[in-house]
Amino acid sequence: MSDRSWRIFFAIVALIILSGAVFSLVQSRTTYKELMGDQIHDIQKIDHITIEKRGSSYGENRIKITDPATIERIMNSFSDAKLWRTDNYPRGTEYWIWINVEYKPFQIHYTEPDIIRISPNRGIHKKYTWSYRITNGYDKSIIEDLFKEE
Repeated sequence: MSDRSWRIFFAIVALIILSGAVFSLVQSRTTYKELMGDQIHDIQKIDHITIEKRGSSYGENRIKITDPATIERIMNSFSDAKLWRTDNYPRGTEYWIWINVEYKPFQIHYTEPDIIRISPNRGIHKKYTWSYRITNGYDKSIIEDLFKEE
């Protein structure tokens, strides 16, 4: 192969690698609305939300929310979250949030300060097996205040 052929070959290989990296970067970013758009179409269809603060004995720090205004406030607090896929899973206070939508429950794992993972209890798409870092901040006081009211 001539020198020119090698340059063309390396340029094509570099272009393939670069396009793969860009595709991976684009797939790493998402929002809560994009992930949950196919799960929750209407907040009014949520029967209840159960939140458990992990690390304590079972049931000690568990609350069940049926008030529509509180459910809407919790769901809206997550709705604007911008997410970035991460492999890091830091240890901190962990909340398990079960959302029951028309008898189809799914779970959100929220670990302070900013890690979230969504686990539907039905057909799992690979996007749900990833952990995400919330990049635009999340007002965790909404959940913390629920445990203070208890």
